[in-house]
Amino acid sequence: MTTQTPSLTVVLPSYRRLAQLPGLIAAYREQEADQIVVVLDGPHPGWQETLGDLDATTHVLELDANRGLALARIAGLRAATCQVILAVDDDVRPEPGLVARHREFHRELGDRVLQGYMPVALPSRRGADDAPSYLYARDYEKQAEGWRRGTSTTILRSLWGGNVSLPRELYLRAEATKPSQRLEYNEDLDLGMRLLALGAGAVFDESALATHHHSRGLDGYVRECEARGGAVADLEARWGERPAQLTPLVVIPPSYNRVLARLQRSIASHDTGGAAQATAILTYRAAGLLHIWSLQDGVTRLLRRALVMRGYRLSTRSAEVSPALS
Repeated sequence: MTTQTPSLTVVLPSYRRLAQLPGLIAAYREQEADQIVVVLDGPHPGWQETLGDLDATTHVLELDANRGLALARIAGLRAATCQVILAVDDDVRPEPGLVARHREFHRELGDRVLQGYMPVALPSRRGADDAPSYLYARDYEKQAEGWRRGTSTTILRSLWGGNVSLPRELYLRAEATKPSQRLEYNEDLDLGMRLLALGAGAVFDESALATHHHSRGLDGYVRECEARGGAVADLEARWGERPAQLTPLVVIPPSYNRVLARLQRSIASHDTGGAAQATAILTYRAAGLLHIWSLQDGVTRLLRRALVMRGYRLSTRSAEVSPALS
């Protein structure tokens, strides 16, 4: 192991958020990252004009097609030349000292992962279609509380990307053990499971701080939830079992309200739309206009499991009824 401060590459995949990149690149430059690798996940015409002049530490890869976050990160990993990889997202803004904290953590290189903290920057005044971001923020804080009380294994089994660092050599070993595949959600959980299998350790550090500028209205949320269900099925096939923490997303617990369970099953049983979903969306919209936030939040949670169940059912492509709907 070394006591020298290691070099660090920021790997920054991006998809259709060119306007965000100049500010992010400038922020990581200011924090003296040794290398910044921006991975444009598919063709992004005009990126040269948007990003402007780049110094020698900043490299841009434009993939020939959209490959998804996991594979875009691997493209960045392979282009990186530093000892430590700081994997970030294009809607996450680094706070002062972020790079230095990740670099210092890896002063003694080893099979260790640093899970940074990235609370959601919610609007000062809630809008009529902000419920998905508010729900995401609460879920994130609940997970962060679990990391505070948990162990290294807890962190790796719930790895949350966007502000995570690890030695490049460890990342490459994880990739050699089980190569990344396209997943529309839970790419970070998949990486955490591979790192756990390699015997890696992990630490959660709130001083490695960034801010997540999450923004999702209902339409995007519906698409995301269905994609999330497909990812549950993909992970189940990839690992030969469903990760336990994902089961509540696709299986309604016996203690759940029977009426709401019936609604969720009705929504999940339709390939698209359906009367139950239309009613839920109408209720969501009305609650937003009337600022009845508790009702809107409840509808958002109800839709999440219903749509994840739908995505899971469609992805399994089984002629039999999915266990999630039984």
